[in-house]
Amino acid sequence: MRKYLIAAVVALPLSFGFGSGTMAQEVIFSAVGPTTQDYQMAVAWSNLLAEAGSDLKMTVVDNGSVKGLRQVAQGQADIVAIGAPHYKDATEKDGQFQQDPDDLIARYRNMRALFAITTSAAQYVVRADSGIMTIPEFKGKTLAIGRPGGNAGRVTAALFKTHGVDLEAGDADGQYLKYQPALEQMANGTMDGTLVWGGIPHAAIDNASRQMKLRFVSPDPSKLDDFRKTISNGEYYVFQEVPAETLEQAYEGRVEVAGPAHFWTFPFMMVVRDDMPEETAYALVKTFWDNIAQVNGMSPALSLIQMKNAATALSADLHPGAARYYREAGLI
Repeated sequence: MRKYLIAAVVALPLSFGFGSGTMAQEVIFSAVGPTTQDYQMAVAWSNLLAEAGSDLKMTVVDNGSVKGLRQVAQGQADIVAIGAPHYKDATEKDGQFQQDPDDLIARYRNMRALFAITTSAAQYVVRADSGIMTIPEFKGKTLAIGRPGGNAGRVTAALFKTHGVDLEAGDADGQYLKYQPALEQMANGTMDGTLVWGGIPHAAIDNASRQMKLRFVSPDPSKLDDFRKTISNGEYYVFQEVPAETLEQAYEGRVEVAGPAHFWTFPFMMVVRDDMPEETAYALVKTFWDNIAQVNGMSPALSLIQMKNAATALSADLHPGAARYYREAGLI
């Protein structure tokens, strides 16, 4: 018996017939993980389809972006959530896709996007008593920038350099360290700040805010163009603005908020094969965006999903069915 609308669903071996030219009855959505915002969004999307009495039924699985993209390309899933820079790597046989066979790379290049969201992001958090209000004020301070070899440290070094803080030159002590031990060091006063990747509220930040007062430190929005020029696939990076009221609601006043915060991120695209029928793509997108207020009301993180960003900084062409809906809505 199939299970829908439940938090965890076992992956099925095959998706149902998008190549046949008829509307499929089941759509398999491959999310990054069971605690990620794209997973929560997909469960909400599945609910919307059921409530609307749609012929489409969405099953949500968690396979990660890399495995999920491969499964969609091979017809084992139908939609995958993947970062725009990572999809670009796939089409160029780069990054984590360097060992993929050429026939799979060719399939990646023929995939299409339904829309993108920006919810998970890189957040710089400091002790409120650190005196750090802006990135330039990290000079002479200590900062954890993520696991060794990870992308977050590379991007942080580039971002800080555009703000006049050269980590490689020692302007600040940027340490390759995961955020959980970094937050512990912040609590005992041996570190000033850390990068944390995720949504809002973030459990690690929420827990840490119960031990010490915290503050977010934002990049300068005017530096976005300079920042994009310094990193590979930089055109797909954005600064996500998070309203002050969203932060206050998420952390119940335990994180100092003086105004909106900005976090760097990249769009997470919902990508499908190009053989998905136009009517199927149209129905999926229309059901989602026509009911976006219901999705937004589910959590502070999902409240950040806005249709105005649906076609921003994509590294894949829009599916014709999605494009038709956006033209009707006046977005493109």
